[in-house]
Amino acid sequence: MSTRDNQVRFARRRGFTLVELLVVIGIVAVLIAILLPALNGARERANAIKCMSNLRQLGAALLTYTVDHRGCVIPSYTMTGTSGGADVPLEGWAPILDRDGYVRGDRANDASVFVCPDMLDVEGMAGGQTGSDPGKPKGWMDWPNLRLGTANVATTIPSRGFDKIIRVGYWINADNPIGSTASFTPDTFYTSSVGYGPSTDGRFMTYTRTNRFRKPSRLVVLADGVYAGRQRDSRVGTVNSRIGYRHPNDTANVVFADGHAEPLSGKTFPRAAGGPVTIDMAREDNAGENPTVYANPDRFFSGN
Repeated sequence: MSTRDNQVRFARRRGFTLVELLVVIGIVAVLIAILLPALNGARERANAIKCMSNLRQLGAALLTYTVDHRGCVIPSYTMTGTSGGADVPLEGWAPILDRDGYVRGDRANDASVFVCPDMLDVEGMAGGQTGSDPGKPKGWMDWPNLRLGTANVATTIPSRGFDKIIRVGYWINADNPIGSTASFTPDTFYTSSVGYGPSTDGRFMTYTRTNRFRKPSRLVVLADGVYAGRQRDSRVGTVNSRIGYRHPNDTANVVFADGHAEPLSGKTFPRAAGGPVTIDMAREDNAGENPTVYANPDRFFSGN
């Protein structure tokens, strides 16, 4: 047999048959099916950890702000009157932190401490409420903004030092009765829309002070989500909820008034009284060592 014949026979032996190729492809597909959930799970855990780190940084910045301002809590935003409008741009807590050098931010969907890595690229409050779409609370809101009817239009406020837009993927626990004249109880939640008023009884919202906090280690400050307020609608799946349950098992990362952060389940997130949430339901949610949305739950439920 010639040398060429031997080379041809050897080349034929080195090739794969169609059956062998199909077997290899099948094995690769099975390995991908096994490994992909593990890889996705690792990515989700990494994003949740990054989100928690963001919230700890923001919690530390908020604590520093209160020290620098003699115990006054940062406002969710400041305003004049009750309804906002073209002449009353709302700066927001995030632009305040950015302008004053506590934490820098920008109008980006990533690499900013003001957004969660698992945030959806959705304008959560585009229609004025999040409605029944579970994706909207997982989105973002841009600050400063003008509240024009049901629309929120991002704007800068150069006259007040707010020269850029900050994209924010976190909700703040604030008293937020914008839109109409309403009554309110001072120091109910972590912060408020400072300057709102006059209320039906002639009050104006002022800064909340940290000495009003009964349980700072359990008082919710920021959470995965958008905008502020509607504490009664905080559970997962609730219409108009502003809490974004972005992480595994329907959890939202939360930072508390003492600066520490932890995840909360969408089934147990504390609710405020109002609408379908009765006083007794809210009392149970916020009792004892449970997380709470109230600055002083005992005072609120006693009516004092």
